[in-house]
Amino acid sequence: MKVTHRLLLSSCVAALGIAAPAAAQSTDAAAEDRSASSNAIVVTATRREQTLQEVPVAVSVVSGELLDNSGVSGVDQISQAVPSVTFTQGNNENNSSLNIRGIGTNVFSSGVEPSVSIVFDDVVMARAGQGFQDFIDVQRIEVLRGPQSTLFGKNASAGVVSVTTKDATDYLSGEFDAMYAEGNEYQVRGSVSGPITEGVAARVSGFYKQFDGMSDNLFNGDTYNGYEAWGVRGKVQIEATDNFSLEFIGDYRNSVSTPTFVLAKVLNPTVAEVNKPLEIDLTNTDVNVNTPPRSDSEQWGAQMNAEYLFGNDFVLNSTTAVRSYDFQNNIDVDATPALAPPADRSYFLWDLNKGTNNLTQYSQELRLESPDLGGFDFLIGAFAYHVDLDSTFQRRWVQRNAAGNVVPRSGQFSSNNKTTNLAAFVSGNVYLGDLNLFGGLRVLHEKLEWSVLRDPADVVVTGDIALPGAAGQAADFSGSASDTAVTGNIGARYDFGAGNVYASYARGYKGAGVNTAFASLEGTEPVEPETVDAFEVGAKVSTWDDVFSVNLALFYTQYQNYQAQAQRPNDITFELANAGEISTKGVEIETVFQPSKLTTFRLGATYMDAKIDEFPGGPCYSGQTEAQGCVNDAQDLSGADLPNAPEFRLTGFARQTVPFGDSSPVDGFVQGNFSYQSSVQFALDQNPLARLDDYWLVNASIGIESKDDNYSISLFVRNLFDQNLPQALSYSTAGGGRLTAQTWRNQERYFGLQGRFSF
Repeated sequence: MKVTHRLLLSSCVAALGIAAPAAAQSTDAAAEDRSASSNAIVVTATRREQTLQEVPVAVSVVSGELLDNSGVSGVDQISQAVPSVTFTQGNNENNSSLNIRGIGTNVFSSGVEPSVSIVFDDVVMARAGQGFQDFIDVQRIEVLRGPQSTLFGKNASAGVVSVTTKDATDYLSGEFDAMYAEGNEYQVRGSVSGPITEGVAARVSGFYKQFDGMSDNLFNGDTYNGYEAWGVRGKVQIEATDNFSLEFIGDYRNSVSTPTFVLAKVLNPTVAEVNKPLEIDLTNTDVNVNTPPRSDSEQWGAQMNAEYLFGNDFVLNSTTAVRSYDFQNNIDVDATPALAPPADRSYFLWDLNKGTNNLTQYSQELRLESPDLGGFDFLIGAFAYHVDLDSTFQRRWVQRNAAGNVVPRSGQFSSNNKTTNLAAFVSGNVYLGDLNLFGGLRVLHEKLEWSVLRDPADVVVTGDIALPGAAGQAADFSGSASDTAVTGNIGARYDFGAGNVYASYARGYKGAGVNTAFASLEGTEPVEPETVDAFEVGAKVSTWDDVFSVNLALFYTQYQNYQAQAQRPNDITFELANAGEISTKGVEIETVFQPSKLTTFRLGATYMDAKIDEFPGGPCYSGQTEAQGCVNDAQDLSGADLPNAPEFRLTGFARQTVPFGDSSPVDGFVQGNFSYQSSVQFALDQNPLARLDDYWLVNASIGIESKDDNYSISLFVRNLFDQNLPQALSYSTAGGGRLTAQTWRNQERYFGLQGRFSF
């Protein structure tokens, strides 16, 4: 039965936890014995169930157990466990992004998709904000590095983060854990699973978490950069017949948070003076603002998975899904407590910067998977996808004119973006003894539609006047663009007993995007689709019992028409552009060493060189002179660093169980994990103020657990060495020029207690 089959796979995955790059299916008996070993990790990176060491794709796997042990509780923290991933935190979840191998998409426009696709239980999230979910009941996470457009198709030009949640059990079981930490942070999670009737099993899970925050507001004593969130997920799995099974999944999540940037450097002395006694530097975590920040989101999803076995083990899979995502936020952009604009006109009040997103998406995928047909197999499929996204925005400034009079300006706009994607794909393997040839092809057609409405008379407050520039001009227009593209991959893998080597080429694609932002005007043209050529060679070596494994990947990837966002000097608006050609190349290595059941070591390292190869008309940074390369507000960015693409990243995990003797019902354990990254540049325009130094993050815990693994309790510390650096930096000309930073929970050292119980 399918439920039992999945339980066996889940047990195999949970046995090991994290692993590393990967590679395709083998037909010899030795490979089958190997995949049946107790430490084998099953993945679905090629949309088939295979062991990690077989799949010819660079993929990192993190188990739910390792996520818990490492303190990784959401997608935004996955970089702490996977060295090829970085996270760029914005002032809300929609302005945040993941990078893989230095490539990601961080833009404000709702008409642009992310380069890194986040997938939950085979359903792609249309926008990054949907994907930054909390981890509840996670079986494993697969991070596929490099373009995955052939099989995952949608917005996967840089890679995929695929989250698989736990299946229902055919016996009564449950898992519960709770955590409390300094700062009045706590979290409770739980799940119950079991049979309903013959052939029907269900699993229900949920979580609640809250954190007061870490940014004190000097203006009113409130605390920001905190959150309160809760969510539930339910699964019902039905074995209708021996050949046919159904799975229904529903989830709901609600989040209320107070994310806001903090000041790291101020160039305007008036702004610095009004913010006293705030200590403004890179270690600052506090604010002094008169308008509370707010960021609320609500989302739900429903899906049905069907599986039918026929013929000689042919498998037909169907995934039907609908998702809804509603979001709203506001932030005090001027970052001051001022209630009136200053007499010297050195800055204006900007307390209202509010937006909403209402997104609905539908998707349908069919896949037909063949068995081994005598030296070859195949997988064919079709994919249909539609997204409808409504956005609104309000902005209000209060400033003084030359005569010293207070002038309030405001405006509103709304936009709609629709994307429809239809695709067909095929992949296959040919087995020639120890040599495996593999490849695939995807043909897609995509249509992008947009509309913008802005009435200058539609001010936020009666008596205001329209905003200056494009933001205050009338706009009532619509447009569309369509494209047909072909992506694919081809490669070979060779087994040599203790391991294998592979080489591959892949063509990636991300559809056109349009800048439906606040200052959009008629005539707005979409940016071109992003295309990718990726070359990779890898090797995987492991001992027969998988006590030790090492996985190596060398990669070179070049992007054409990379979609990026930047700001011209003295312009508060952001432009969306194709940043010419960019490339990323480097080497990745991940190892796992388990000398005994009591000891585990894991280490991952990535060296990469992610650069802009060609962008002659790139934006200058504020204050950049002609001698520094800025001519007519443009500079040649060829050879410049890509944003948030560190040259070197390192992650590691170690755990040692300490036996207390046969007579004791419990054993002790000590464990720790760390991550390191070299310095990074956060600005596409290469503003020297937006460069962040390298830093280490070290976490540790000590505790006891029952010998049957049914309960445990531990004391933990995050950021053991108190590395007080922000998560991201951004320079803005607003307020006369300032550098802002995004704080994060691990920016300061804190202690906590965690307990777990299962049955």
